[in-house]
Amino acid sequence: MKKITLITIAAILIVVIAGLTYSTLYSEDDVEVANYTLIKVQRRSLNQSVLATGIIKTQIGAEVKVGAQVSGIVKELNVEIGSKVKKGDLLAEIEPTGYKAKMEMALAQKEIAEAEKKFAEKELKRYRALNEKEVATAQQMESIEKQYELAVAKVEQAKADLDYAALQLSYTKITAPIGGIVASVTTQEGETVAASFASPTFVTIIDLNRLEVWAYVDETDIGRIASGQNVTFTVDTYPGEEFTGRVETIYPKAEIQNNVVNYITVINIENKEERTIRPEMTATVRIYNDKKNDVFVVPKNGVKKEEGKTFVYVLKNGMPAKKYIETGISDKKYFEVLSGLKENEQVIIGEVNLNK
Repeated sequence: MKKITLITIAAILIVVIAGLTYSTLYSEDDVEVANYTLIKVQRRSLNQSVLATGIIKTQIGAEVKVGAQVSGIVKELNVEIGSKVKKGDLLAEIEPTGYKAKMEMALAQKEIAEAEKKFAEKELKRYRALNEKEVATAQQMESIEKQYELAVAKVEQAKADLDYAALQLSYTKITAPIGGIVASVTTQEGETVAASFASPTFVTIIDLNRLEVWAYVDETDIGRIASGQNVTFTVDTYPGEEFTGRVETIYPKAEIQNNVVNYITVINIENKEERTIRPEMTATVRIYNDKKNDVFVVPKNGVKKEEGKTFVYVLKNGMPAKKYIETGISDKKYFEVLSGLKENEQVIIGEVNLNK
């Protein structure tokens, strides 16, 4: 009798321990029954999104190739790759000696022209006085007036030549048109550059604060994308960190590669969280195009499809049984349930082996 009592107590202890273990391992919403994991249908908010691959690009005007507008020997080169520059900083200087000489010559020609104009003006006044006394002939007056007009024109030409010489001299100092990082340098001190037909590039400057994302959205999804939609994206260099943005525009022309049609969706980056993002980095982009609050949801790994029909498995008499449902929008983890299930109804998630 005593032996039977001990066995009974031991059995009760086993049941209690098993019950405690069960309640510890499985919550109310995630319960394992007959080797299947069940989860309740619940209400929550869903953000439907489109997943796409993207590339970090510079905005228009954020990448500038700076070149020389005059020919000559590079006297100074003040930057190297990676240098930070501000707008107006001196990047390089072309040997200015020859351009200074041309400016001095232009200045001298201007002074000569002004002297000739002053003499012609005096002559014109003198002949006008003679003409009033009918001493100067009409032919003489016409000749003097033409000389004066020519002298005035020479002064204007000399001023223009001086301005041009000053402009050419100013071009010997090459300054940064924007602030940013020097991405490339294609010359060196002592090198002779020729700017006869095209301006040779000295440096390329990139403003890393003016970047955007080009997301390549599949043609099947592009109809759900519109300007103003919220975006999150990640880059491989900062794993696990999400950056935010907003859809700016969609290119009307498709990009076709390997018979796959994509449309470039331009995304403004709103928050880089003080991280350095660089052009041509690959981005994984998620564009949020629909949101619903307080809807029935089931995990994606509990939803199956067969012959165009959507269903879940529920337990019926301890065995998995199909239950057809209608789904709506989805996010990364859940499907919206439009019909076929009720709140707190339990479905099987994961793989279902019907041969058990």
